[in-house]
Order: sequence, then structure tokens, then C-alpha cells
Amino acid sequence: MQKSKFLISVIIIISFSTYSQNYYKTNQKDPKLVVGIVVDQMRYDYIHRFWNEFGNGGFKKLINEGFFCRNAKFGYMPTFTGPGHASIFTGTTPSVHGIIANNWYDKHSNQLVYCAGDGTRHTVCNCEHQTTDIISSEGQMSPHHMLTTTIGDEIKLFNSDNIVIGLSLKDRGAILSAGHSADAAYWMDKNGDWITSSYYMNDLPEWLISYQQRVNVTDYLQGNWENKNFSHNLNTLLSQKGGGSIKTTPLGNTILKDLAIEVISSENMGKDNNLDFLTVSFSSTDYIGHKYGPHSEEIKDTYIKLDEDISQFLIFLEQKVGKNNLLVFITADHGVVSEPKELSERNIPSGYYNANNMIKDLEDYLKEYFNLPEKIEIISNYSNNQIFLNHDFVLENSDIALEHIQDLCAKFILNYEWVKNTYTADQLFKHEYNNSHHSLIQQGFNQKRSGDVVIAVQSGWLSSGWESGGTSHGSSYSYDTHVPLIFWGGLIKPGILDRRVNIRDIAPTICLLLGVAHPNGCTGEPIMEITND
Repeated sequence: MQKSKFLISVIIIISFSTYSQNYYKTNQKDPKLVVGIVVDQMRYDYIHRFWNEFGNGGFKKLINEGFFCRNAKFGYMPTFTGPGHASIFTGTTPSVHGIIANNWYDKHSNQLVYCAGDGTRHTVCNCEHQTTDIISSEGQMSPHHMLTTTIGDEIKLFNSDNIVIGLSLKDRGAILSAGHSADAAYWMDKNGDWITSSYYMNDLPEWLISYQQRVNVTDYLQGNWENKNFSHNLNTLLSQKGGGSIKTTPLGNTILKDLAIEVISSENMGKDNNLDFLTVSFSSTDYIGHKYGPHSEEIKDTYIKLDEDISQFLIFLEQKVGKNNLLVFITADHGVVSEPKELSERNIPSGYYNANNMIKDLEDYLKEYFNLPEKIEIISNYSNNQIFLNHDFVLENSDIALEHIQDLCAKFILNYEWVKNTYTADQLFKHEYNNSHHSLIQQGFNQKRSGDVVIAVQSGWLSSGWESGGTSHGSSYSYDTHVPLIFWGGLIKPGILDRRVNIRDIAPTICLLLGVAHPNGCTGEPIMEITND
């Protein structure tokens, strides 16, 4: 009997050992280069709207050869660039990673802070033939406001020799994507030059200085950006607004794509046995989308040209690194709302609102309610559709409860046509919402950084600042939250998925495929249809 048990144990051990060896032999395929691509302000429907205009080597190639998640959404509000990039690469939401907007009011200093701003740093550039310019503020940046790790951070923790670099026209697009431990992050200044921060290095690498001497925005901004429906003179744009104006043209994406190719070549990314990670955030789509709107001929032409840029980038990646050594994903940081004037022309409920008038009315109402003198300030700040109350006033008046003021504000604001819902900080702290519109508000709420009252605007409405033209984003509606998500590379089997996945699921999916730890604040779940062999 004992001999039989021993033989069974040996068989089990041998079988498990064989299974383990076979599992890792067949499943542990280590890519040499991971590329995370973010298209700033890309709505999901653009894939289908522009499909017939796309070539075969860009979006069509990624979808036909890769895994296309057709129902990927952001699970929070507000949907802005800073929170979007942070959420993609940390695998969580603003409630955890802390990037609650691009800019927000700091309740402790009573100052506005920028999501990537860092006054302790200085610009590193090749400005006027100097590699360091301590005067310019465009490089006073770092990821220190982001409270959790990213995919790149976990890759660096796994092996410090792995290279992690972030690229974008926008500083926040490069910095928040790459993370705290990145070797470098590069972005474009107002003159059209590539710069970075002293957070990463003291001097630009020689290859980048040499590259900028050879490749300049003036090489791109020539002639006209035009088709049969519009024409914009690029030479005039350059002379009137400087080199940074390339960001507002499709050529901003092209010059970024060219830089990405140069970075991979010069840093030898994907060429040794280490795992390298490059993030590329195409920003021109956002600048153009804001200016002309999602139904414009300009945005259509921009995506046709972006498709060609992606095609050229994929050709380079396959030739330089090889598809079997690549893991690529592409998504967007948010969508965008149709211009309210376009909606109203089609009898769709929409409009423009003036929040300043609402805040003045609210302040007057509170002063009358509590019988306060005119000089008293009850509201300290209104930004990102959030009201920040004067907490010093509340502390000095112990008979007035903060929660009571919050409730008064929330109920008063509901009188405005453009307001859908209001939420108090006390309400969001004490209750947990799941799978509802309320949950999106809560996932974007950070107790330490967010305001006392959060306002959800009706669908189709925008601030009156956009009434003269253009559009924006930031809501919890599908036009802002529903974005493309495609995985492609040697590890990825072709497929289509229509069940709901969250953007915060990207990071754990990538990390599971790589065999590295999830980011430390991750609340997403791996997409099992991709990770299951």
C-alpha cells in the first residue's frame, strides 16, 4: 500500500514537472519591445466612419491581425488627457492614482496645480545651443502628483536594465504614460523643439541634439494642409504662431512618429534580451478635434494621415524588431462630444451653459440663507465641474456643518437646465456605487483632492466658452468614454470582443502577458480572452 502511494506521488510530481516545463515552454514568450500607443481624443466610432478611407497597413492591419475590443470604456469622470493617460498605464482610476484632472484646485495651498507640474525641476533642452535652460517653465515637470506605479515602473522594478521612454507632443502625455522610474520622457515646447525635465536627466542625449539639428519643424510646415473642402497655409501658420503650431496640424503626429523611430534606433530598444517599453501619445488629433469638431473635414483628413503614420511605424517595428518580438496596444485617452450647435440643428437636446452665473447665484443664495455679510467668501473655487467650499469659514463657524452646506449647494444647482445630477463629497465617501452612472462619478473622486460638490452635466451640453466654435470632453457619457482598444504582436491571437471591458484592464493584461507585477494601485482585471492561451 505504501509502495503504491509512493509511485502515485512520483507520477504526480513528474506529471506536474512536465506540465510546468511544457506550459512555460509554450506560453512564456517574452517580447523584447512593448509599445503603448494613445491617440488623444479618438472616439470609438472613428474606426468605422473612416474605415473605407484607411489603407491596409494601419488601423486595418492592427484590427485584422490583432485583438479588437469593441466595447472598451473609461469607468470614471472626468475624461481628460491627464487622467486618461494615468488610468491607461496604472490600471486604475483617479480615485486611486490621484490625477483627477489636467489642472485642479489644491485645497491645502489654495492654488491651482498642474497634473505633471513640478516647480522643483527645470527644463532640459538644446535651447540656443545650451542643453539646460533654467528659465523656461515648459520643462518644470515630473510624475510626482501620480500616486501609483505604471506598467513602465513595474517593468523597471522587474529589471532595472529594461529601457522605459515616453513620447508625446504634450508633457502630460509623455510623463504620466511612462511613470516614475522611466529613463526618459520627451515632449515638444512652444518653439517646436523636443525637451525634457531635470527629473530624468541633466543633459539631452547626444543623439537627440544631433537629430534636432538635422530634423526641424520647418521641414514639415511647408505648403498647404488641404483637400477639396478646406485649405490651411502651413508657411503662414509657422510665421505667425511659431514652430509649436505644428501640433495643430496632422504633421504633429508625423513628426512624433519620426521621433519614435529615431528613439528606438538610437536607444537600441528591443535589440537585446531585456524588455523595453515605449509609450507614444499622438496629440494633434486632440488639438484639431477641439478646434474643428468631430464632424469636420479636418478631423477626417487628420485620421487618414494618422493611419498612414501608424502604417509606417508598424513597418519599421516589424523590420527593426520583428512582430514575434513585439507587443503593441493602441487606445485613446478620451473621446469628444459633438458640437452642441450641430446637435441642436438635428433637434437633439443640447446647449451651452455659463457656470460663472450659476456660482454667483449660489454664493448669493448661501449668504442669504445663513444671513452672512457680502464680504464673506463661502465658495473658494469652481473648476472641473466641482465646487470647493471655504473650509476655513466652516471651521470658524462651528454652528454651520460642512455637510449641510454641501447639501444646500447640491440641491440648489439642480435648478439649472444643464445640470443632470449633483453629488456631495460626504455622499461619495459614505456610499459605494456599482455599475451605474453614479459609480463613474465616484471612480473619478479622490477624497483628498476633489471638491465638496461634483456636478454631472446633461449630455450634449458644453461651457459657453465653446459657443463661438469647437468642442470639448470630460463627461461620463459614451461619446467621451467609449474608445478603441486593440492588441497586436507575436503574443496576440486575432479576435474580436464585444463584452464590456474597462480601460483600467489594459495594464493588468499587459503585465500578465509580460510576467511582471500589476501596478501597485491596479483595480482592473486582465482581459482573459487575451491572456488565456
